[in-house]
Amino acid sequence: MKAMSKFWMALVVGVAVMAAATQSWADPLMPSFPDVWAVGQKVAGESTLGVVPGGEGVPLTIDWIVVFWGNVGPGGEPVWGYYYQIENPQTQPHSSKTVAVFTIKTPGPPFFAAGSIANTNLDTGFSEPLGSVPGHTAANYPNLGAPPPPAEFEPSPGNIQNPTGAGLTLFDVTYFFGPPPEREIEVGNQSTVLVAYAFVPPTYGIATAQNTDVQWRGLVPVPSPEPGTVALLVLGTVGMGILRRYRRK
Repeated sequence: MKAMSKFWMALVVGVAVMAAATQSWADPLMPSFPDVWAVGQKVAGESTLGVVPGGEGVPLTIDWIVVFWGNVGPGGEPVWGYYYQIENPQTQPHSSKTVAVFTIKTPGPPFFAAGSIANTNLDTGFSEPLGSVPGHTAANYPNLGAPPPPAEFEPSPGNIQNPTGAGLTLFDVTYFFGPPPEREIEVGNQSTVLVAYAFVPPTYGIATAQNTDVQWRGLVPVPSPEPGTVALLVLGTVGMGILRRYRRK
């Protein structure tokens, strides 16, 4: 009975810690998402993918916008569009620090479609079959300028690189760049707009980018897990912690 009491206490603490962590990264460039979305509502932000220990380089910037398009799915489902742009800064220590692969994990419902909008800069805005999306600027999304983000290198539209393809699974979506004659995202360049669609609204989850000698990792918008999935994740995390503690004893 005492052990069960400790288990439920640990579960409550685990849920509280997860809830606190969910809010801990909320700031102007990583804003909270609305509980209720209006059709056409848009949220923009900017994520940083840091270098995984053991690699050499400087962080990547991921500009992103999420749009709720309404109940436009094939069966009348609500659809959210997720739009990302990778920026590989001029300050990388070596020209070999290119980006070959970009993967977004989906711990909950997966994206149901993914692709890209060729030769398009997220900063200037774009149109796609579901509608128009204003450019990724503080004039269109005030949170991008309050407080101003650190100055970043913004490549010109001529330095946009398109992926060679997008691989979609139940657990992630991966965008591939290169190999020659196509080009990876070179230092000082950026990707075109990368697109994915989901039937659920966003939360923050893990994204990675990599090449042969470096990997980057950080948080970007991903489809939200269902409440039951979150509970199972918390339960599993807490349970593993309890098992490790008893094994040590």
